[in-house]
Amino acid sequence: MSNPQKYTVGWICAVTTEFVAARAFFDEKHDQLEATADNDNNTYALGRIGKYNVVMAVLPKAEYGTTSAATVARDMLRSFPNIRFGLMVGIGGGVPSAKHDIRLGDVVVSTRGNGKGGVFQYDYGKAIQEHAFVTTGSLNQPPQLLLTALSGLEAEYELEGHHLNAHVDRALEQWPRLRQKYSRPPSDSDRLYRSDIVHPDSSDKCGDVCSNDPACLVDRKERGEQEDDPAIHHGLVASANQLMKDALARDKLAASLDVLCFEMEAAGLMNHFPCLVIRGICDYSDSHKNKEWQGFAAMMAAAYAKDLLRQIPPSKVEAEKPVSEVLHSIESTGNATKHAVMSIASDHRFAKIERWLSPPDCSTNANLARKCRHPGTGAWLLNSPAFQEWKLGTRQHLWLYGLAGCGKTILSTTILDHLLQIDTHTTLAFFFDFNDTRKQKLENLLRSLAVQLYHTGNEAARRLDSLFTSHDEGRRQPDTNALSTCVDTMIQITGKAFIIIDALDECTAREELLQWLKDLASSNAHLLVTGRPEAAFRREIPRSFEERNCVLLDKEAVNADIRSYVEATLEQKPDFVDKKLSPSLLEEILDKIGDGADGMFRWAACQLETLARCLTPAAIEKDLKSLPGDLNETYRLIIQNIPSEYKSDAIRLLQFLVHTKRPLTLPEAVEVIATEINQEPRGFNIKRRLFQAADILRYCPSLVIIAKVTKYAGTVEELHLAHFSVKEYLLEQAQFDLESASIAISKTCLTYLNDIRGSHSMIRRDFPMARYAAESWMDYAVLAEASEDIVRTTVSFLRDKITFQRWCRLYQADRQWDPKPGPPRASSLYYACLGELSLVARDLATEEADVNAQGGEYGNALQAASFKGNLEVVQLLLGKGADVNAQGGEYGNALRAASHNGNLEVVQLLLENKADITVADNDGCPPVYAASFNGHVEVVKLLLENEADITVADNDGWTPVIAASLNGHAEVVTLLLAVPHIDASKPDDLGRTALFLASRHGQYQAARVLLSEGRVNPDVRDWMGSTALFAAVANGHLHVAKLLIASGAAVEMQAGVGRSLIWWALRADNTELIQLLVEHDETVGTWIPADHIPNDLVSTPFDHEAPWCDACTLTIQGGCSYSCSVCDRGFCLCMECYARGIRFCDKTHVLMLQ
Repeated sequence: MSNPQKYTVGWICAVTTEFVAARAFFDEKHDQLEATADNDNNTYALGRIGKYNVVMAVLPKAEYGTTSAATVARDMLRSFPNIRFGLMVGIGGGVPSAKHDIRLGDVVVSTRGNGKGGVFQYDYGKAIQEHAFVTTGSLNQPPQLLLTALSGLEAEYELEGHHLNAHVDRALEQWPRLRQKYSRPPSDSDRLYRSDIVHPDSSDKCGDVCSNDPACLVDRKERGEQEDDPAIHHGLVASANQLMKDALARDKLAASLDVLCFEMEAAGLMNHFPCLVIRGICDYSDSHKNKEWQGFAAMMAAAYAKDLLRQIPPSKVEAEKPVSEVLHSIESTGNATKHAVMSIASDHRFAKIERWLSPPDCSTNANLARKCRHPGTGAWLLNSPAFQEWKLGTRQHLWLYGLAGCGKTILSTTILDHLLQIDTHTTLAFFFDFNDTRKQKLENLLRSLAVQLYHTGNEAARRLDSLFTSHDEGRRQPDTNALSTCVDTMIQITGKAFIIIDALDECTAREELLQWLKDLASSNAHLLVTGRPEAAFRREIPRSFEERNCVLLDKEAVNADIRSYVEATLEQKPDFVDKKLSPSLLEEILDKIGDGADGMFRWAACQLETLARCLTPAAIEKDLKSLPGDLNETYRLIIQNIPSEYKSDAIRLLQFLVHTKRPLTLPEAVEVIATEINQEPRGFNIKRRLFQAADILRYCPSLVIIAKVTKYAGTVEELHLAHFSVKEYLLEQAQFDLESASIAISKTCLTYLNDIRGSHSMIRRDFPMARYAAESWMDYAVLAEASEDIVRTTVSFLRDKITFQRWCRLYQADRQWDPKPGPPRASSLYYACLGELSLVARDLATEEADVNAQGGEYGNALQAASFKGNLEVVQLLLGKGADVNAQGGEYGNALRAASHNGNLEVVQLLLENKADITVADNDGCPPVYAASFNGHVEVVKLLLENEADITVADNDGWTPVIAASLNGHAEVVTLLLAVPHIDASKPDDLGRTALFLASRHGQYQAARVLLSEGRVNPDVRDWMGSTALFAAVANGHLHVAKLLIASGAAVEMQAGVGRSLIWWALRADNTELIQLLVEHDETVGTWIPADHIPNDLVSTPFDHEAPWCDACTLTIQGGCSYSCSVCDRGFCLCMECYARGIRFCDKTHVLMLQ
């Protein structure tokens, strides 16, 4: 019988696979103990490895994490009191990076580095890709005895290489039953996917459901003969109670803390059981979990542990004190690590919200303006009384207006830089930009301001967090009204906020913008906007800002800046300095350009650029005698003087820049020039590429600029039109009308895609315009169908299998979100119909074509055409025999697709062709539901006239009434309630009525309609016991709460978890809601003095500061509870309620024992 006093090494495994692998390396097996310590329920294996008696233990089956590991270690030390140190040996997830080439089967050993212990603890909620870290801790480094042995073994391996593969082979020879599960898998099963490739929500193998396209994988060279394979790595191990399955979080920790491995047990040991952590790598800590490598990885870790024990002299072990004597309490160290991981949690949350809102980056506009700004210019504006009064607050708003080209954007940047030096307020900025369609809409202005305000980190950030949460954790996009409300609230909370909005005239949604400015003008924001004095602005802005706050830029001051700029250019720019111009000629330039600009910086800059290209003094004198009078004349002369060999390409390039939906990168612009579409030989020719990409400026001098823009992947160079006035001028010229440009753009893109050659990866690498051409040609092809040549070219392109395949592998119009869409998923006819190419579809829909062919996101050509709403294409397909009731695709059938998008004429046509009005999609949503959900009033009317059944609910129990109500479509709700015998209070599967969901989403008008009909009870409870008023209060919707109370909703009741309305108002920290409820809840006065209601309510101990159970509402005893790790203990359950099985129905709450 074994003596527990003789065992000095403790070896802990987490899972059976690790335990089996470890036992295979015993040199000698010992009998079990006759008895262990009281309440020690561990399973042990005893034996000898080398000169040491080793006790091995495994965690209970299906129990993982730091707590279970700590329990096993504690009991081991009680039963084996002479253990000197421990080993935590098993499998883990690797963290491959540019610095560490970690592969499956490699071994990671926890060692101290960068001022941190070998293991640190982090905790996060449900760590599937896109979910965030929320809490952290830090842990002690491994014992010095083990670190010394580790150094010796590392030196041995570096000199001689390791023999772990041979050790594993010998173990498998001794235990042949283990060969199938514990041998090394084939090397081709070691696949490292790119961080943005996420495994689908299924248990299927990656080889079956994840693409094996090399473009989806990280390219890694094979290890050489002189390299260890598997390799041994030393560094930081991250430990938590949850499995790491998030590649993005993995990469952040790799970059920030140099983490090499993730696992789930070591953090429970390090402060209470001095040990070294040894992990064989079985996956890459991402969503592509790989059980195939677990056995071999466990064997490698065990083989390394055995080699390590061989390095430790027995005398050193005997000299160590038993762990049980020295471990009374070891304080956690490494607060820097904790703060770093908490910072990562915050950054991760911000990154999610930023990806969700995806605001345009306006820093590029400011940077470009700074580059163009001449030192000292604009100082007059900063010193002006109007600006000083605005900055001090005596003027709340300012509109600075001036003519085109007077330097408004540069002045805006001057103001921005000045305000950013002041720390007493928040400064926000947005630049509308004619060059970028994403910087031309009010919605994107709001998205940008919201993200900027989130950076303030105060209560304002919580409001955006709430908006994110209320939109299904970012799975739904907010509409403009929701964004506007959120931004307005964030501004109010922030306090004094300076908001600079440049170039109002470059916004394409003028009416929306002016209304928003009018609404915001009454807030505590300080607006400074710039723009040209166009009629709409002259009419509306003075009404919102007051006339005295509308300031025309001082032309004399601007002229003084222009003269200073011209003078500096002549003195400093090599194009003039190297010419050694005479003083008299310099003076003439200064007089005619510096003093003749009439307030237009842009005009002066163009004239200087023209003079800089002159080769003789006589040429300069000639140009000075015939200076153009304005910008339009300037641009006419510039285009007229483009060399004839460049002109055709220059015009086509300008057509791209005027009408492109996104800016061209500089390499893309070079490819446009290299593609000839007008003269022979036509086609893309690599020999037409410019030697120097920057030479493209010679094609359109003074009309285009190269701008450096920061993207997620880094900084890129883009080709932009030099000024808004350039675009305006070009649009007035016949050859730049949209139809002419569409023909040129479509033909260029199709020609390019037809001529490029090579494998898919080679095309992506060597032809920079491939993706742009693939995604752009169809955008312009509808208008380009006016050209018979384009129709023929397009039909030929789509019929050719090679070009069709090439295009689809680059881009598919129904999978715009997919950067690597793969081979075609549908017919060429399908894509023509999706692109609304009626003439091309006509030529493709021949007798041989299968108009009912299934494929693509929309299932078939008819559904795609119906979704797009192209009546002509739908008629064509029906005439060719398309099945009007064919099922499949995103929307189930053509009628539902047309109803979803509100395509009234198509809906009418489909109904006339016997479309089934009752058929639903896979979610149980019939056409009338789709139209109601999206607020398409006329379509709903038509479907009701055709006897659509509005009592049918989808798979979640949502009826058309609920769908219309939660999205605020009051007119649709009115239509639906007019249907006889409709039950407006019919709940969904969670007991929520249309009124409840309208209240939850703040849909005031929809709620008003539901209540005005008198057919709904506002006090109906959902299955958690909450009413519509609870939903409104909990989500901060004051106006809806007022409406419900006015309609008789009960204020005194409590929800099913025992929380009152006042409690929810406190949680929302909404003073107005608190005051409203206090005024209507007679029970409040019994516990709050009437004369101190607002202050006492706001300062009442609350949330985790007052540990109440959110179910029984009683104080949590002993400070021990199950708390939500996602919202920083924002929700808690006492031990008694948790034991009774109470949980939160909102699955985003992840309860952990605190």
